[in-house]
Amino acid sequence: MENNYFASMRKSIAGIIIFILIFAAVYWLTPGKVSIQQNSIVPVNIKAFSREISSEENWRQWWPGKQKSPASFEYNGNTYTLTEKRLSSLVINISKENDSISTELIFIPFENDSTKLMWNDAEKPHLNPLSRLKSFSRSKNINADIHFLLNKIQSFYSNEDHVYSLHIKKDFVADSNFIFTSVTSSTYPTMNIVYKMVDKLKNYVQKNEAKETGYPMLNIHKNSDSSYLARVALPVDKKLADSGDIHYRWMLKGGNILVAEVKGGPHEIEKAFSKMADYIEDHGRVAPAIPFQSLITDRRQEADTNKWVTKVYWPVM
Repeated sequence: MENNYFASMRKSIAGIIIFILIFAAVYWLTPGKVSIQQNSIVPVNIKAFSREISSEENWRQWWPGKQKSPASFEYNGNTYTLTEKRLSSLVINISKENDSISTELIFIPFENDSTKLMWNDAEKPHLNPLSRLKSFSRSKNINADIHFLLNKIQSFYSNEDHVYSLHIKKDFVADSNFIFTSVTSSTYPTMNIVYKMVDKLKNYVQKNEAKETGYPMLNIHKNSDSSYLARVALPVDKKLADSGDIHYRWMLKGGNILVAEVKGGPHEIEKAFSKMADYIEDHGRVAPAIPFQSLITDRRQEADTNKWVTKVYWPVM
């Protein structure tokens, strides 16, 4: 009887030792920290990239899955939720059912006006060996997904048209002779007001036997007192003398200028100027003159603003 007791004890002790060894093996052989680490290089300015990637609204343009809520996106069964926006990174929680992992997408300046991306886990080491094993297994699949997502980001933002939602072309000033006039109003200038100014300039061009060399140009500026200053110009083929509220302006021909074509009404035009201002700041350019619209579509002949075609110009150095 006593022998059976000791035999049973030895078996129990052996079982405990084996369990401890297996426990220790899992603990020491499985990484304590979830191993998520993927890197990429995006050929876009760090200012532009950090501004665009920090806007959940922009994620919808490149995200391969569906958007569940304003800050949550689903891909391959996992939900990616932006939980914190930092100066040079985003904290992104990746969850599936009851499991979740905290990760961080870091972006830093890189050579040749590019941005380096590092998407890493932000988890503390697990003490529980079973939790370690579970997290380690899951991290393999998440690593593959993050690698794919970084490739989507790189592909999308490599195109500056996507960064600025606009095709901005670097060009040269084609005309050097301009005549312009201006009007101040308490409300936003209507197209009737604008085209009265256009007609005044056209009549002056004909009167002086000159020729127009391009479309009417418009700049509308809101003053500090909330009034609006509307300036309309026409490019002409020669220098003309000032007359009353019509003035001559010379611009350096061949100077640098940014150009973009916009389809739509005033809202789309203002949005294009805002994006162009971002472009100028991102690339360290200086604007020596005011931006302006070139009215390709005659607003008097086309009432549908969705059909308006406008070119926006911004001189730069």
